[in-house]
Amino acid sequence: MKYSLQVLGAATVDARPSVALVFDSQRYLFNCSEGIQRFINDRSRATAAVSPGKTRCIFATRAAWLCIGGLPGLVLTLADAGGKGCVIRGPQGMSHAFAAMRHFVYRPNLPVAVLEYRDDDASPEVYSDENLTVTPVLLAPTSDTPSARRSSHDSAVLNSNGKRTVAADHNKSLEKEQLILSHMFAPANFESQSRKRTKKSSETLTDKVSRSTDGRAARLDVKRMDPCSKSTTVVAYVCQGPRVLGKFNVAAAKELGVPSGPLYGKLSRGESITLPDGRVFFIVDCPSIEYIPAITSHSLLKADKYASSPVQCIVHLLDRSVLHHPNYKEWMNSFDKDCQHIVSCIEHCPQEIVLRSTAKIQHKLNMAASEVFPIPYYQETPDESLVSVPNLPSLTAVARPLLTYQFEPKRLLESSSVAPAFALENSDPDGVKSYKYEKHQKYLEQIDAIRSRISFGDPNRAIDERDMIVVPLGTGAAIPAKYRNVSATFLRFPDSSFLFDAGENTLGQMYRHFGPDGLDNELRSLRCLFVSHLHADHHLGAISILKRIHELNTEKPNASPVCVVGPTRYLTWLQEYADVEDFGLANLLLFDSKDLMNAFESKSAAMLRDVAGVEFFQTILVKHCAAAYALVFRHKNGLKVAFSGDCRPSNTFVQIGKDSDLVIHEATLEDDKMAEALEKNHCTTGEAIDIGLRMNAKNLLLTHFSQRYPKLPKLSTEVLSTAGARMEGKMSIGVAFDSMRIRLSEFPQLEHLYGPLNTLWGDIVVVDEDAVPMGADIDAVIDG
Repeated sequence: MKYSLQVLGAATVDARPSVALVFDSQRYLFNCSEGIQRFINDRSRATAAVSPGKTRCIFATRAAWLCIGGLPGLVLTLADAGGKGCVIRGPQGMSHAFAAMRHFVYRPNLPVAVLEYRDDDASPEVYSDENLTVTPVLLAPTSDTPSARRSSHDSAVLNSNGKRTVAADHNKSLEKEQLILSHMFAPANFESQSRKRTKKSSETLTDKVSRSTDGRAARLDVKRMDPCSKSTTVVAYVCQGPRVLGKFNVAAAKELGVPSGPLYGKLSRGESITLPDGRVFFIVDCPSIEYIPAITSHSLLKADKYASSPVQCIVHLLDRSVLHHPNYKEWMNSFDKDCQHIVSCIEHCPQEIVLRSTAKIQHKLNMAASEVFPIPYYQETPDESLVSVPNLPSLTAVARPLLTYQFEPKRLLESSSVAPAFALENSDPDGVKSYKYEKHQKYLEQIDAIRSRISFGDPNRAIDERDMIVVPLGTGAAIPAKYRNVSATFLRFPDSSFLFDAGENTLGQMYRHFGPDGLDNELRSLRCLFVSHLHADHHLGAISILKRIHELNTEKPNASPVCVVGPTRYLTWLQEYADVEDFGLANLLLFDSKDLMNAFESKSAAMLRDVAGVEFFQTILVKHCAAAYALVFRHKNGLKVAFSGDCRPSNTFVQIGKDSDLVIHEATLEDDKMAEALEKNHCTTGEAIDIGLRMNAKNLLLTHFSQRYPKLPKLSTEVLSTAGARMEGKMSIGVAFDSMRIRLSEFPQLEHLYGPLNTLWGDIVVVDEDAVPMGADIDAVIDG
């Protein structure tokens, strides 16, 4: 039997530590951070670590967004790709976290169960199937016990009215959470997959959960779940693979006097042979040195417990300071010299380019206008090499995306799938003048021809008082895809910034665009996060953004709070998830979008205008889903901006957005897809342009493109010529790309770039993006 462990996310900002165990029959996932789904799509030729039909077991080491931030999107994708369901296991707080997602995760036909290990459980449930046995090991930080955690100040949390309240009894809360989960998903038959589960405990999770015939309504009936106390528990996992029959030794059988014939067959079938135990390996998460005593002292994590079958591999998910601690290194060295250690730590892992396909796209765009399309930030060498850390075991390797440790048939650390150092792409790497090469050459010729008509200034110069910079961070619809991430648009004014939507891995996108120092500076300037609606592709990256701002404010307090504007149920989600993890909710100003529909009469609007530095701020209810909003505001520097979110054309939006300096509008579909636009409540390109014209807008940025247009959306010459005739030079149109940056004063120049880009990518269309499953190689579907 062949099986292996594969690193997915190492320790980069856009792909945090995640590990997959790959068997032919099933996949097992340990942690799923933001960006993992997109990474798998990007490297589909090199990994099959997640499969809709085979990924049924997911283990989380912490109830923290760093470890589970990619799970909501992954669950939705697995459901839509025909997945068979999954069981998600993790520490206390997992049920609360997932029940809080009820407002935007709803797949009643997908069997899903969420099981958590309680802080006070002395013998947590062991998972076992034909491939794998997984024993959870609960770890608490120094001077932290279950009783201390229950009595800590974290048991007092903010309720929906902003008042402090005491966390409810965990058993009662868990029952309610499981009831909510039963309305979100189909029941999962997981009891046969676990050991040490009594009939009584099985009944607790199934019989007490009565299912409503209307799950959609029932899951939303709970206005605010009872608060829960935060858990500091981290779970390590001791894993043991299947027992594998050894090779039959004929000579040894003869020496024992065993005659040839049927008895050989019995021996070869293992009927009288003591088989070796399966391969043992650990997944160990140590988020601070406070957890080292628990790790080094736990009986299940001691090397001598596995003397008869030594531990073969340990994956270490570490904080910066852990690997230098002498006690941790002593523990690592206590294992057999042949034990392979894989270290995932942001200090020791290079911040290499993880999403290779989008980086190549950015390079080609950079050829056209380097000031508008910067090369993504990357660092091929770590802050500190493992070589410089003394006294580590000899078999210690740094985690890299797709680094693989093979257990069977032969123990092997395999790096053939690890990408080489990133290099700017050669336009004709094989020296063959192919069709793609000819297109590329024509593209370069056209770029040279328009050089005299474009002049973008130094991108690092100060922003003029009457100007702003627009940075689309995610320009695709529905799912994180190979070439376009999900929705996010960053606006930078001279003294503040705004973020419109924050799809999954927006923080990673910002990191690649601004670099580490620039990222923190831009986050410190953020005054307002606007979430247009509850669809997951528009906000799953917000928690990471807010948590990083909270960390920065802890290091250096910022007098200006961040305003978060969103639908009622989105604000409820933030409040409920804050029960599980502290991301700075107490320091945020929350505004319900429905309270900002009248720009001047609302007290909330007056407070927001003062904090965010705007003269006017108004939300508009639009047709897309329940509680979907557009936004129009005027910054104190006089610039007026209108953002559509997702919607059908809105006359109210047109009226309130009149004479906008910039309109950012969704253009999900091309004009011949009108029936689909009506069905899904989106806009076509022509409709978006028409909205801008009716607004008398100066500039229109088209974004939120269907993933069937992976590199460049289709803008028909008829639409552009008609729009041009109507505009008469009054409105400039730009097409958004991930990680571009454009000053409003330079926006009209973007139109000159569309012709060359259309030459390069204009014929690349996926006929039906819904027919391309997760992990499929989109380059096998498109040419380019």
